[in-house]
Amino acid sequence: MLRKIFKVLAWLIALVVLVGAGFFTFGLYMVKKLPWQHPVFETIRPADPGTIGEKGVLIFSKTNGFRHESIEAGIAALTKTGQGKGWKVVTTENGAFFNDDYLERFKVVVFLSTTGDILTPEQEKSFEKYIENGGGFVGIHAAADTEYDWAWYDKTLGTHFRDHSLFPHTPEATLVTEERNHLSTSTLPKRWKKSDEWYNYKNSVRGKDSVQVLLSLDEQTYDVGETKGMGKDHPISWTNVADKGRFFYTGIGHNPETFTDKNSMSHIIGGIEWAGRF
Repeated sequence: MLRKIFKVLAWLIALVVLVGAGFFTFGLYMVKKLPWQHPVFETIRPADPGTIGEKGVLIFSKTNGFRHESIEAGIAALTKTGQGKGWKVVTTENGAFFNDDYLERFKVVVFLSTTGDILTPEQEKSFEKYIENGGGFVGIHAAADTEYDWAWYDKTLGTHFRDHSLFPHTPEATLVTEERNHLSTSTLPKRWKKSDEWYNYKNSVRGKDSVQVLLSLDEQTYDVGETKGMGKDHPISWTNVADKGRFFYTGIGHNPETFTDKNSMSHIIGGIEWAGRF
């Protein structure tokens, strides 16, 4: 009898180890960290973007990791909205666009669910210079699943993606609007619901120098699944500053439906306008 019990326990332990290893390997695969996965970098400049004007928005959607199906919906929605607001929207997935000459023509750079290691050290330096000289940044959803080894980006963003639930994958949750006196939140309800792939971050950004939390998640309103969640303090959107530049991040955006949702679009558009000082 004891022999059978030990045998069953051994099988259960092996199963747990295999499942854990599977999740770990899957996570590494998503961010292109497996030994045989190599990020692709562009070093030849694309065509010159020409004259941009006073409301230039660069949408960057390069992925060297998991690619969200919402990217195309986001590009279409932001381009259409921008046209109505007088923005000059340029889209690219070419990291060589990140040079001093091209970047300085834009008021805002949007990382639209970028993933993995996407820029060379030289391109990173150009982006740092752009932000510190007064440029604006908007990070949407997987922008927090980007550039884990870029210290400046991690510090300025405030944190990075840790994990998210797979079971359930995109539960409906209640978002709490913590700051109403901001372009990205002024039209939002105090509490509102949305389904999304809710990220848990490595740490909370609350209390960090110059960080302002805009939205948080009420973890009592959804199932955090197999993750531990973040507990009572779960910021999901915030701002930061870097010298003269402005940083805005929102964790929403996994679903294509985000870009047809009234509250979500109001939030994202307001973030772009704030970052670009439009």
